[in-house]
Amino acid sequence: MPQSRFHFQPVTYAALAIMLATLYSCSSGGAATGSEDASTPKVAKGPAGKLPSKPANTETKAAPPAHKYTFERPKAVKGIYLTAWSAGSSTKMAKVLDMIDKNELNAVVIDVRDTGDMYWKTGIKLADECKATMVAIPKPDALFQSLEKHKVWPIARIACFRDNWVPKKHPEMAVQSGGGRVWRDRSGHSWLDPYNKKNWEYLAQTVEFALDAGFPEVQLDYVRFPSEGKSSTQVFPGKKTYPDQKAKPEDVIEQFANFIGEKVHARGALYSSDIFGIISSTRKDQGIGQALEKVAGPFDVISPMVYPSHFANGEYGIPNPDKAPYAIIKKSLTDYKKRLPKKDVRPWLQAFSLRAHYGRAEVQAQIKAARELGYNEYLLWNAANRYAEGLVDKDGAKPTSASAPPAKGATTEKVSTPASKVTETPKK
Repeated sequence: MPQSRFHFQPVTYAALAIMLATLYSCSSGGAATGSEDASTPKVAKGPAGKLPSKPANTETKAAPPAHKYTFERPKAVKGIYLTAWSAGSSTKMAKVLDMIDKNELNAVVIDVRDTGDMYWKTGIKLADECKATMVAIPKPDALFQSLEKHKVWPIARIACFRDNWVPKKHPEMAVQSGGGRVWRDRSGHSWLDPYNKKNWEYLAQTVEFALDAGFPEVQLDYVRFPSEGKSSTQVFPGKKTYPDQKAKPEDVIEQFANFIGEKVHARGALYSSDIFGIISSTRKDQGIGQALEKVAGPFDVISPMVYPSHFANGEYGIPNPDKAPYAIIKKSLTDYKKRLPKKDVRPWLQAFSLRAHYGRAEVQAQIKAARELGYNEYLLWNAANRYAEGLVDKDGAKPTSASAPPAKGATTEKVSTPASKVTETPKK
């Protein structure tokens, strides 16, 4: 939802690491990871099984807003990614909403947290203590009121374990490299230790804030262990006290996702997650905690990052996936259809140019491929938030096949926030 994303692993893990490092140099860091990092230059970040036992919540939260918003979930979510800085600019949002009013788009994914940066005034003590707070949205009520008025579905993007702030103040909460030193990936980013339940609670507080603020859907990103860097030197201090000593990374991520999911579903909100697009083609986790069936299980909706530019040449038998957007999307999403036939899949599609130019034709080719498989929802990623009005149709092409099955717990459409309650409105 959002830095630039590096969510694609070629056939080998080593190749993934190399590609991710290379792609990062083409993208900006910080506020636009395109669910995990894609490649368009980013907008400036602005100034400066059984669940483990749940840790106690000792932090404070900001009071929920006085206004109660009601958002109706679209029959098919079609959205774009926005940085918090874009969402906080009344001028930018006026242009975005004017564009959305003229086409089939009906949703926006907005950063709440990315690379540890907190873009809203959350009132969370740890964020303030670590100086992670940078207010990009000074008037959140005005933002939600305008989204409500234009019938736009807002999705809170919360990037989880990649964090450049908490490890500075609390290295014991971070992935380490030995001797208490904080481990860093090839791009210089530090990571929270997924085994440490204090990190779970910190992220849970961020999710609770997003729900209090008015978001009817929470989308997690970076729901994984680090991959870009020297994994052999990684030390996870929290592993020593983790309740399940036999837990593999994929188990830890699944348990974390369930932990957060309980909180989201208790509020009647929708729960989604970004995942590496290529994981549908392998049965192995490769150490990052994203084994497809396990990582997808806790979520109502999953958004695989199937950017054509992020696939290796030759993947799926396609010489240059970047120049074959229809073919690579069709083949990659076919794997999701086979392995997760009952899961609501809402892919992230490429709306940026890396090596090949991506304009209306390339975006429409991706949308067409997804729709032919019954996936009528999609999200468009452009880290710089540059979306031309002609990228998508006003009403959209008619689906060529039935929609994917409804998401778990998503048989209703109207959500009021905060304290979200779902109105029993059967889907048509």
